[in-house]
Amino acid sequence: MRQRVRVIRDLPAIKLVGRQLGPLAKGEETELEPWEAEVLERHGFVDPIRKLATTDIRKFILAEERVSEPAPLPLDFYSLVAQKIASLRAAGEHEEAEEVKAQVTTLMEIRVPKLLRLALSPENLGELPPEERFLINRLAAMLDSWSERLNELFEKAGEEAGENGFGGPVRRVAGNKADIQKQGIPAPELHAGGTATS
Repeated sequence: MRQRVRVIRDLPAIKLVGRQLGPLAKGEETELEPWEAEVLERHGFVDPIRKLATTDIRKFILAEERVSEPAPLPLDFYSLVAQKIASLRAAGEHEEAEEVKAQVTTLMEIRVPKLLRLALSPENLGELPPEERFLINRLAAMLDSWSERLNELFEKAGEEAGENGFGGPVRRVAGNKADIQKQGIPAPELHAGGTATS
């Protein structure tokens, strides 16, 4: 998902990893790939229109704990998190970057079970970040496949594994007796330690 940024210093036409960027004038707003925005922000050319603060993630966690359905998140939430972590690492603030990751993990621990419930009936997803829609679609496909396998198993449950030499199912010839290997042995001899002869 592209990130909307505001140009804070005139940017001449440049090539960035083989891609043409600019020219962009100060004050102009545009959308860039997240990695482009991160590079240009680091060099003082752009500022993200929406930044994610560490306190924002805490607010999302609190909101998530209060509701049974997934609480609203910005559609570009995961891109914002990735950019936040990248900018913290670029600034040498590795501890704070790990704290952001830990907070997002906490948020996901609360949120993923709700997303799993949505995967059971994915018709009414509402507004979710694309990364979560992807997860729900994958989970729904896996659940459908699993359900089909169970149905096949249940359908085969009434069938016998093979047929006897007479062309009928084994059950028709052997009946419902538990031990079809010793049909000719009387029950008292069957429990006599296996010494009886047929």
